[in-house]
Amino acid sequence: MSDQTSGRTGSAFTPAPGAGFIPGGVGRMQEALIGADYRRTAGMFTGLIRDGQSMPELVRHALNVAAPYLTVPSHVMVAENGEYSNVNYDHCVLGLRASRRLLPYLPSGHRQLAMAQAVWYMPQGLDVWDQLLCEFPGHYARDDKKCGLRPGGTDENGSDRFDGPAWNAPKAWFDTDHEPDRAGTSADRLRRLQERILEGDRHGAYRVSLGLRREADPVVRRQLEAQLLFCGIIDLQDTLQTRKLQNIGHKALRARAAVDLTSLIGWDHADPLYYCVVPDLACFPRLYPLFDMTTVTLTNRFKGDQWSLKARNVGHLDHVNRDRLTAAMLHGKLADVTEVITDLLADGIRVIEISDAIIAAFCRHLVDEAWSSKSFFQIGHAFDYSNVVSFWLRGYDHPHQAKAPYFQAAFINDCIQMNKFFPPDPGSPLWVGDPREHRAWADRLPLSECLVQLLAATETLDYPHAGACVESYLSRTRERTKLLRTLVLASSKMQNDPHQQRHAASMVEEWELTTAGDGARDTMLRAWVKYVAGGAKRTTDLECVRMFEASLGLKSSVIHTPVHLQADRGVMGLTLAKPVEMP
Repeated sequence: MSDQTSGRTGSAFTPAPGAGFIPGGVGRMQEALIGADYRRTAGMFTGLIRDGQSMPELVRHALNVAAPYLTVPSHVMVAENGEYSNVNYDHCVLGLRASRRLLPYLPSGHRQLAMAQAVWYMPQGLDVWDQLLCEFPGHYARDDKKCGLRPGGTDENGSDRFDGPAWNAPKAWFDTDHEPDRAGTSADRLRRLQERILEGDRHGAYRVSLGLRREADPVVRRQLEAQLLFCGIIDLQDTLQTRKLQNIGHKALRARAAVDLTSLIGWDHADPLYYCVVPDLACFPRLYPLFDMTTVTLTNRFKGDQWSLKARNVGHLDHVNRDRLTAAMLHGKLADVTEVITDLLADGIRVIEISDAIIAAFCRHLVDEAWSSKSFFQIGHAFDYSNVVSFWLRGYDHPHQAKAPYFQAAFINDCIQMNKFFPPDPGSPLWVGDPREHRAWADRLPLSECLVQLLAATETLDYPHAGACVESYLSRTRERTKLLRTLVLASSKMQNDPHQQRHAASMVEEWELTTAGDGARDTMLRAWVKYVAGGAKRTTDLECVRMFEASLGLKSSVIHTPVHLQADRGVMGLTLAKPVEMP
């Protein structure tokens, strides 16, 4: 990683080499993006969409200028005392990927709303390294580090300098050789890609990936995607409870974004994606304790036969074994969960059915036990990570796929145990509330009005009313698509936080594809509304959706949130109350 200073001429920023602005309105949007002027960037994106520009083309050009700034020198900053603090992972590509997945579920006029939210965020997600040093504007500098409150943090008008636009172009960017490494057979290079990533050779990993991308054989392309997903999935902390060194699944999420956005913008235009994703897979920290554990576990039980388990296992998960796995997930420790998964694999149960049952158990936990508005941060990541693992299982073949459920279960079980450290406290200001108190009110609403009130309640993070609407709706009709679409729209209105759209995309996909049955699907919907209406948000501001609707001449979807009730909250991380006394 080279810390370079991009040149500036007059009022125009110069992007990193190889990522120049193109002429016209698209170029002006690119320049606004690099200048961290997020309002102008999103407004221009929406205007270009309105004027007939292709959304995939706009995403491609946005990525082309942003990519060099989305790989940080490290995900750890070393303090003067030698200790370290975590540097966040890029969320720009994650928001774009998730928003693309939501397109079919949004109303026709609002089809690009989630994508506009992703673009609104992009200028604020650049150069995270310098944001944390209060040297570049963006939401990490503004909301997390509160740089605007420090001396010199306001401009001559008293406005927060870290709310953008930038006064300097982003400095930290990944300076590398873009010459593809094409030495050896494709099998040699796929293995070398894993080695480079595990060793932390970001330059080498990127060049090997470019060489594989140049192969015309679609089989090799699929193998490259499978290998990238594998390398992202196996890089995961063993626990969140006693570790500061963690990545909460972000490398897997970024690998998935590279795969999905490639299909959006086209294989021939996807180099910028690999530029910002592949080096990050090799970035420090690299955490492989669970990969080691699963290797030992499977080798001890299957003596080398584990490589064919996914293809060989064709049995279905019955209710007895599903209940056993659910009980281990909800009430056991990692050793208990590991034992159950290993037994199920030995009994010939399909790997994807084990995976789906793990996710269904997690949704049960969210519905029955999550009670604090600030308890959704890590568990939301665990759900999104597990969705990437299931995506890998459903769509690809890879020799290590029998290990996949262990990773999902370890992350989810760890989050469940963390939540159990904090007993429910209805008197806490973080209490999300109880939908049962408003069930009679919801039952009196016509079904169509139930969905309207659900959308309204999510704006003000009123989970008791939102949850009551969902419970009433589920009990009165077998229709689910309209409810799903309402929750997608509600999630797409959430501003300045790609987690919201990403979680919605994960929920949609798991709801569509789970093998766990209709009961599990309804539990997912209950868990989803609890996340979107109960979890603390970075902001309740709806400026982006108002801008989008005004630009396109759409009827407002904002129901009960006047401007004076909107607020930037800067909510990040996990904060709960009254921890359990630990033995």
